[in-house]
Amino acid sequence: MGASPTAYSLILPPPNVTGILTMGHMLGDTVMDILARHHRMRGEATLWVPGLDHAGLATQVEVRRRLLKQGMLLEELPRERALAEVEKWRTEHAEYIGRQTRAGGFSVDWSRFRYTMDPQSVRATREIFLRLYHDDLLYRGERMVNWDPKLRTAISDLEVVHTEEETPLLYVRYPWADGSPGGLEVATVRPETIFGDVAVAVHPSDDRHAPDVGRRVRVPLTDRTVPVITDEAIDPTFGAGALKVTPRHDLVDYEVAQRHPELERPPDILDDEARLTGPWVPAGYQGLDVATARDRATAALAEAGVLVRREPYRHSVARSERSDAPIEPRLSTQWFVRMQRLAAPVIEAVRRGEIRLHPDRWEKTFFHWMEGIQDWCISRQVFWGHAIPVYYCRACGQPTVGAEPPAACAHCGHRELTADPDVLDTWFTSWLWPFLALGWPDRTADLDRFYPTSVLVTGRDIMFFWVARMMMAGYYFTGTRPFRDVYFTGMLRDEQGRRMSKHLGNSPDPLEVIRTWGADAMRFGLVFPNPAEEDGPFGPAALEGARNFLTKTWNLTRFALAHLPPGTSDPPSAPTLGPDSALENRWVLSRFRRSSEEIDRALAEFAPTRAATALYTFVWHDLADRYVEIAKDALSGKRGEPAQREARATLLFVVERCLRRLHPFAPHVTEELWHALPHTGELLALAAWPDPTEAPADPAAELEMEPVLEAIRLLRNLRSEEHIAPETIPRAYLRPSGPEVGRVLTAQRATIERLARVRPLTLLGASDAPPAGVGSRVAPFGECYLERPPASGEETQALEREREKLYGLLEKTRGRLADEGFRARAPPAVVREAEEKARDLEERLRRIDEHLKEGASAATSQ
Repeated sequence: MGASPTAYSLILPPPNVTGILTMGHMLGDTVMDILARHHRMRGEATLWVPGLDHAGLATQVEVRRRLLKQGMLLEELPRERALAEVEKWRTEHAEYIGRQTRAGGFSVDWSRFRYTMDPQSVRATREIFLRLYHDDLLYRGERMVNWDPKLRTAISDLEVVHTEEETPLLYVRYPWADGSPGGLEVATVRPETIFGDVAVAVHPSDDRHAPDVGRRVRVPLTDRTVPVITDEAIDPTFGAGALKVTPRHDLVDYEVAQRHPELERPPDILDDEARLTGPWVPAGYQGLDVATARDRATAALAEAGVLVRREPYRHSVARSERSDAPIEPRLSTQWFVRMQRLAAPVIEAVRRGEIRLHPDRWEKTFFHWMEGIQDWCISRQVFWGHAIPVYYCRACGQPTVGAEPPAACAHCGHRELTADPDVLDTWFTSWLWPFLALGWPDRTADLDRFYPTSVLVTGRDIMFFWVARMMMAGYYFTGTRPFRDVYFTGMLRDEQGRRMSKHLGNSPDPLEVIRTWGADAMRFGLVFPNPAEEDGPFGPAALEGARNFLTKTWNLTRFALAHLPPGTSDPPSAPTLGPDSALENRWVLSRFRRSSEEIDRALAEFAPTRAATALYTFVWHDLADRYVEIAKDALSGKRGEPAQREARATLLFVVERCLRRLHPFAPHVTEELWHALPHTGELLALAAWPDPTEAPADPAAELEMEPVLEAIRLLRNLRSEEHIAPETIPRAYLRPSGPEVGRVLTAQRATIERLARVRPLTLLGASDAPPAGVGSRVAPFGECYLERPPASGEETQALEREREKLYGLLEKTRGRLADEGFRARAPPAVVREAEEKARDLEERLRRIDEHLKEGASAATSQ
């Protein structure tokens, strides 16, 4: 296997069939489609494979929830009926997910759609299990696992969420077994597990308890006695420095017991629903759930006189991500994958840059987890999922592993075997996805051409669930990396700052967003303005901004069409310009080239928002706001036929190439507009990606245009600040900073007059004094002056109102700056911002005062 150098491939992270797609899915899919369409337009054979994940445990939870609403318990249904309910759920949600994906305009290859429970996936999953088993990377053993008592299954560390909660911390006195007065004080938040205690442990260097080590204490509420031992794991600062050791129901306690083999081996005291059970549990507690047993034990300890005190204690509580039930650490017999051997080559591959993470700040987190990796519990006590291909002999009890049910025991030949009742963790199939989606375990043409894949785009929340495991599977089972690059998107947040997710129900249905705003506005709003790799808000503001930009692009294209004569052909290249060509044409082509180079760099560096920003800035500001306004006279023929022809050619070229560059971001509107323009080819999606070098670089034109644009901007600002009515055309004056600037401003005088709405525009010499009664501005290109027409009575009143408002703001700002506490507490940037605001308000007040003074003088002279 080895991907063709001209091939580009992606795999769609298969969405779980647990529900509908969220806006987070849309963000990842948008980034992938931008990359896929970009590489397709570059002429590369591009494959993007879609699929769907059966999401075993998560799907079973959703089906159970739906059946509960209908008055049925999933666990009480016959297996065939339960599977039929799951299949019904899958069919409904697969269809809806397909509609959402199509509505987003994502260019996946539906002919290659895969499902993690299709026959090929079943065969591949079994083959992987067998391979790992025979390579001694799989084992079955009793280990401490995260047990979900509501779902009655083991779950992985990655499916556990931790929340800060307040629980009573009880200080319980364990009496001395020999009847001596007093006892050992133990702090615990779980008095209901006291029946499983096998020891009380203290830190070996804790002098307070040194005389107690080796003695025995009586476990309260029981007739058993246990030893006092030492262990380095004990925190002497917690409680009174002594810890009750309950090995079967706490990970730390289990590890302590492993280091002390002399301790008694306890039975379970909790069943799979977290109800108290077993020979060590008194009759009065048998069958109680944890919460009830906790209350009863607390009361009994108080009644027995061994509850010394209680105090509120805030600590981290582990809960199941799927059911929200408190996790019960539990010793359980499960199937595990040995991970360290698989992790080693992946760590090295990322270190040497064979696989690159974007943004690279996630490398530290990645290495931290990989270097401390634990064995992976892959068995689940649910019915929906891939069956574990293991069969136990009823005679000798030994397991036989096989892709198909064996006819007889491989150890003794007995013919009666029982299938393992558990199923495999969903991720055990998903970690094969990059090569499974391309046809593995068969040697397919797609595998030969497109594997390894080019890039994986996904959320960082499944970096360890999925991404790291896919890397391990790729290297171990195919001998090579599964992808070259990994791009982690950020997490979308709602207006309350919460992560948008299916679990919280705060992500709008993308189909509703598309119906309201359009697919292209949704796509562009997902990657602009908030960086796609950062956490950030998504809502109406981003969508409205995106829609406004696309409307601007639509109007710009329609404007260009209105100025094209009949029979205009598509632009095969940029128009050839000479030294006598209009400055704005030279400038816009050079700016187009510069922005195109930035877009290409950004996409190559997996920075879609940087690319979108470059597109937005050029199309909205350079092309629509500046070039089109400057070139209107030429386009309308006012400068003559040659100038009109050159402006038309320039505008058509730039607009057509901008539509090509915008296409990966907004495929629907660009395809529509491109077909309205003169074009060659059937689809914009298959048109060539524009080469930046098509347009000439012209640094001189960009340099010359700077004072022109700055003069227009400053004169417009002065008009606004001086409250000059739109219909008024005042005189203006410019003092260039040098002869070259003066030459450019003189040549562009008519453009500045028209766009700044001033006339006449007079250029002053170095020694010329500005006329009286003008507003002024200083800029790098020189000085700018604008005549102030006398204010009318109504304008004077408006200025006085504005002055009063600005004066109030200035006094408030000065008050903040005079407050030493503000200057001491506020960040320097905030203080600087307040100082700048005060200076700006003072300048605006000065201008208003001058204007009012001149108005008063004019009125007196009349």
